[in-house]
Amino acid sequence: MIKIDSTKCTQCGFCFEVCPNYVLALGEGREIKVRYPEQCCICGHCVAICPENALIHQEILTEKFEDLPVTTISPGNMRNLLLSRRSVRVFKEKPVPKELIEQLIEVGIHAGTSSNGQTESFIVIRDRNLLSGLEEMVIEVMWNMGLKYLGDRIGENLAKTQIGDEMVRQSIPYHHIIKNRRNNNQLAGMVFRNAPVVIVSHGLRTNLLARTNCSVAARNMEIMAKTMGLGTCWVGFLLAAANHAREIGRVLEIPDDHNIYSAIMVGYPKHEYKKIIPRKERQVRWI
Repeated sequence: MIKIDSTKCTQCGFCFEVCPNYVLALGEGREIKVRYPEQCCICGHCVAICPENALIHQEILTEKFEDLPVTTISPGNMRNLLLSRRSVRVFKEKPVPKELIEQLIEVGIHAGTSSNGQTESFIVIRDRNLLSGLEEMVIEVMWNMGLKYLGDRIGENLAKTQIGDEMVRQSIPYHHIIKNRRNNNQLAGMVFRNAPVVIVSHGLRTNLLARTNCSVAARNMEIMAKTMGLGTCWVGFLLAAANHAREIGRVLEIPDDHNIYSAIMVGYPKHEYKKIIPRKERQVRWI
């Protein structure tokens, strides 16, 4: 699986040190040996770290590796980027070029995954009719899942026994939002906010870390989008509804053994925020 060119290897030991699964070993003369190939997760770290290009991994094409340019992003600039990101829900009537979406998918694919499984997949939705139909399904599912019962104390107290105080606190406003917007015939755009693009990520239901993998990928895309002048926002309603009602997954042709674990709206923001919003003080324990 892993081949080492002894004529190039300088026995620096970098590959041995970075291997996460203890595949490599150092010989008495510091020569590198492939000791436990069955433990390899095909992460490619050994190839990427080698300064002499002495390693070849038979499961990863050598020509697929790119030389990594020196990246100079100051901590201050990175902080400002991260703290300036806001959930955007008002978009311009302007399409997002396919090339930019492809760049977002690229950084999503390069997000870390558990044991380097890389089993998550992506769906780019630009069809407004499809989004409109999905929106109607999502609202109906969420309403019938329990939001319709949160209009009085009895319903709220019952819900607290099932999902806890915090989730009830988060859910109560949506009872009123759906009810009022339905009464005013304003449900259209409530879920996807008329965004020109929605990117969905789904993973294996049996993978306990698929949700984390998809979330990390979505965060990569969100930060990248900010540098492109794009705005993003999570579509939490879609996640909750899709994991309750399988018909939503069928509409999107999600494999039967997968769940949707992340979904973000993408588009050009109509408005630009001028301030960093303060956050609550959190408990931080140093041990």
